[in-house]
Amino acid sequence: MNDEARAKFTIFLGAAAGVGKTYTMLSEAKAQLNQGLDVRVGFVETHGRAETAAMIGELPVIPKKNIEYRGSIFEEMDLDAIIADHPQLVLIDELAHTNIPGERHRKRYDDIMEVLGHGIDVWSTVNIQHLESLNVMVYELTGVKVRETFPDYILARADEIRLIDISPEALIERLKAGKVYPPGKIERALSSFFQKSNLTALRELSLREVADEVEEAVSPEEAQRAVIRRIMVCVGPETNAQRIIRRSWRLAKRFNTDLTVAYMRKSPGWFAEGPSESPEEESWMEALRQLAAVLDVEFVEIDEDEAATGIVQTALDKKVGLIVMGRPRSSGLVRFLREPLLLQVLQKTSKVDVFVMNDEDAGLGQEGKS
Repeated sequence: MNDEARAKFTIFLGAAAGVGKTYTMLSEAKAQLNQGLDVRVGFVETHGRAETAAMIGELPVIPKKNIEYRGSIFEEMDLDAIIADHPQLVLIDELAHTNIPGERHRKRYDDIMEVLGHGIDVWSTVNIQHLESLNVMVYELTGVKVRETFPDYILARADEIRLIDISPEALIERLKAGKVYPPGKIERALSSFFQKSNLTALRELSLREVADEVEEAVSPEEAQRAVIRRIMVCVGPETNAQRIIRRSWRLAKRFNTDLTVAYMRKSPGWFAEGPSESPEEESWMEALRQLAAVLDVEFVEIDEDEAATGIVQTALDKKVGLIVMGRPRSSGLVRFLREPLLLQVLQKTSKVDVFVMNDEDAGLGQEGKS
């Protein structure tokens, strides 16, 4: 198969269960479906999460097949049906999964490699602790021995790795609220794997792994641009802007690189409707400018009618390697307006990573106006 015909492989990577990998994958797949792409669900595991199940919505689903093993019936992905249907894009959850004995391949990532070999694009999900080269380190950091792993060459085969990230505190709150595991498993998870120290360590591993993959994927012609690596955080009047800027500053320090704060003056489709240059917004922007000065980072204004174009062009002009954006809120008009911008940015750039930062545990404007 020549390079032009090579199927594209995208991995949605997270630090742990419950960060939103499958939900995000389904959300973006629906946007692709609405644009006319032939998208199918090959295998999605909802783990009983109502929000994830609802997100499947109108996405066409390739039925699973039932397999009997040791007196029990198991649902597995129908590899032959996927290949026979030959969609443009298929969603295959949990690439480190071990198949029932007797299947053509022992591991789901081998199923994925076969699907890619037939020219079908694949989106998949996985947590960082399943990466084979990190198996011993994960055990040393968390005390948990991960049984299902996948080889590093699978990660290297990915054309795009999308890091789905939320803070350990936010993930623990999601767990306590029953959004990750059913009630019977919550206390056990909190006392073992889902301790804050474990989640923090796994999150750092995810950040480092994505950063390493980006650097290794750069061509010789782009080497100089990669050396001048910069992070750009995008904020506006309806985000918890100061919190996101501060966290982005810490992220930049971790990567030993520079930070640019990009303020979106005109932001249709992302923030709430209203005047883009009101006195309140001018005051808000000045507070963010002062914070940038205190942190000794660059502050720029993006004044574009098409927000995504302004973000991407500014990132390219400033040789940005990572764009940071706040996570779309989980409900209401703000999420409806903001989510398209995140998707547009992802669709408009293939050479700059996009980091989605959680901000759902804070109210609008409280920190930004202090």
